[in-house]
Amino acid sequence: MKTTHPLLYLLLALTLSACGGSDNDEGGSNPSSSLASSSSEDNNSSSSESSMQSSSTLSSSSSSNASSDDLPDAERLSCDQANQVQGFAALGDGTTGGAGGGEVTVSTGAELASALDNKGSQPLIIYVDGTITSENSPDDKFSIKDMNDVSIIGVGSNALFDGIGIKIWRANNIIVRNLTMRYVSIGDKDHISLEGPASHVWIDHNTFYNDLNTNKDFYDELVSGKKNVDNVTISYNILRDSWKTSLWGSSDSDSAHRRVTFHGNHWLNANSRLPLFRFGEGHIFNNHYEGVISTGINSRMGATIKIDGNLFEDSKNPIGSWFSDEIGYWDLGENQFVNVEWVAATDGDVTAGPDPESTVSYEPPYDYTLVPLETVADHVAVNAGAGVIADCL
Repeated sequence: MKTTHPLLYLLLALTLSACGGSDNDEGGSNPSSSLASSSSEDNNSSSSESSMQSSSTLSSSSSSNASSDDLPDAERLSCDQANQVQGFAALGDGTTGGAGGGEVTVSTGAELASALDNKGSQPLIIYVDGTITSENSPDDKFSIKDMNDVSIIGVGSNALFDGIGIKIWRANNIIVRNLTMRYVSIGDKDHISLEGPASHVWIDHNTFYNDLNTNKDFYDELVSGKKNVDNVTISYNILRDSWKTSLWGSSDSDSAHRRVTFHGNHWLNANSRLPLFRFGEGHIFNNHYEGVISTGINSRMGATIKIDGNLFEDSKNPIGSWFSDEIGYWDLGENQFVNVEWVAATDGDVTAGPDPESTVSYEPPYDYTLVPLETVADHVAVNAGAGVIADCL
């Protein structure tokens, strides 16, 4: 059940101390154009999804460019708030990562790989204080595989994964926070990829980006999940400059019942998959979408998504169901649409606008509190991304 308490939210924040597989909606503005997909798992729809690409990035709002010092303290999360996982990852026993176990600090990829290899059965927190590259790493990705109870946490603003990513696979109770990750073109080509069985994963306060001045298949997703992945929360991240941004379900036959929450994220200058979600249940609240180039939230193959308290700005096709044999569904709370373009869908697809309405009734199985809709841009600007909560970790 959601609650919205603007006055309570402001009072609380003022009294607490501040802390610091490829799919195919890559698009083209000409509906008859098509681009090949890089995913062998989802080639069935590559040409149709390629039809909605904008020829240029849409203009961005000045609200995203404001520094945290320009915005009211009332919009900042306290450390208690920032360190509290919300959404699906909080269900059951919650997501605690390596809390209560050993701690190690690493500064190279070799040291990180060694820490994972030697984890043992006890919980482990790995602090990253340095730049991790393919050159100082022993493999083309870091595998959190066949293990539980791990946290990977950046130190201050010092943790950079430059060109190499993380795969979470056959693992449970995993936390990834306060990292900057960019330009991953090796391994799975995702910044963070989840492959089931995996559950209780919290990806929080990170900055992810690629480069739109590349072929759309040069990189893959920023954050993605496939197979039986469950109880995941993606919160307060910046996800920007990406062709393929966040894919959940690698193909129309990947029918696992995933449950993922996305909240407080800044999706900026991204082409598509914000997220692309097949099957299962999603919850998307209090995100700022800015400069969506082709398609935003894409609910497919019977997925059910609650979309509540989000700002969509300077964007094309914020919500819809495109490029699958079966459509997906959405329950719309109160969202704001500013300078949004809706392109009529064809061939059985559904574009939610220009007058968006719910197509299903759905409430996620947990309580959550929305920040006031008029404060979403400022709230996300001061709280999302790496380095913001360095003093809280």
